Amino acid sequence: MTGLRATGGLSWFGRWLGVGAAAVTVVVAGFVTVSTTASASTGGVLADATISPVTVVGGTPAQGTVTLVSAVDADTVVVLSSTDATVLRPPAAVTVPAGATSAVFPVTTFVFSGPGEFACVNATAGGVTRTPCLNSNPSPSGPVATSVTFSAPSVGGGSPVTGTVGLSAAADGNTSLVTLVSSDPAVLSVPARVVATAGSATTAFPVTTASVASTRSVTVTATVDGGSAAGSLTITPATTPPTTDTVRITRAEWKSGILRIEATSSDPDAILEVHLASTDTFMFGLTNVGGGRYQAQHEWLDNPQRITVRSNLGGSATATT
Repeated sequence: MTGLRATGGLSWFGRWLGVGAAAVTVVVAGFVTVSTTASASTGGVLADATISPVTVVGGTPAQGTVTLVSAVDADTVVVLSSTDATVLRPPAAVTVPAGATSAVFPVTTFVFSGPGEFACVNATAGGVTRTPCLNSNPSPSGPVATSVTFSAPSVGGGSPVTGTVGLSAAADGNTSLVTLVSSDPAVLSVPARVVATAGSATTAFPVTTASVASTRSVTVTATVDGGSAAGSLTITPATTPPTTDTVRITRAEWKSGILRIEATSSDPDAILEVHLASTDTFMFGLTNVGGGRYQAQHEWLDNPQRITVRSNLGGSATATT
């Protein structure tokens, strides 16, 4: 044996093998033997995993998020699996890029019938497993909310506007309740519930705004039969006083227990309601038939004598029946 020399650390041979590889070089009788350890750059440790939303209608996609304890200088592969692949299914893995602390991944859910289902995603990285879960509801028998829009994309604070919920299909004769929630009720308020318009795939609702000192964006979420949709309205500081629409009653007739009301508004997006003039009691809403024209016909036992048609945009008119 002519000599023995061992060196630790990052040798030129280690650099040849790969940056960051730790190497031990042993020289025996003129032969060089190199052993290496794993790269000094290792994946991160999982801190948390979530799924949003936590409740969906089967067949509606969700999104998962994985978060590391801290960023590391190498990609981190987070292994994913489902506790019940008939309810939800994530990809096999998601990669958190080097230098990042989180990544998102799709969660596929499936249409089914029967009672609601509950399933989770197992996410594992760095020896740590987190298990976020999701409730999946059966597909509803009626229409669900698909969109929320407004008669204007922005409005000066203090001015009313009209919101519209789009449905996946026309509401049937039994009608469905539309639940409404504002993300900032102090700035934008909506009724807690409105009845979906029977025979229509859209339902209008009144929106009231408050004066603001700076521009605000408020989201309204509508839910029908377990399916939700959302839309945002921008409220700006008002530069002019709110304007009201002009309402005219073109027909107010009671005959043989049938009350017929027809009216117009200068704003085709207005919502018109009929009230008993003597007590200001709500009677029924008028159907928007387009072009600023509204009408309704209802059984009414006694002649109301005088009715008032009110608009959510401030206009009103009174007529004798």
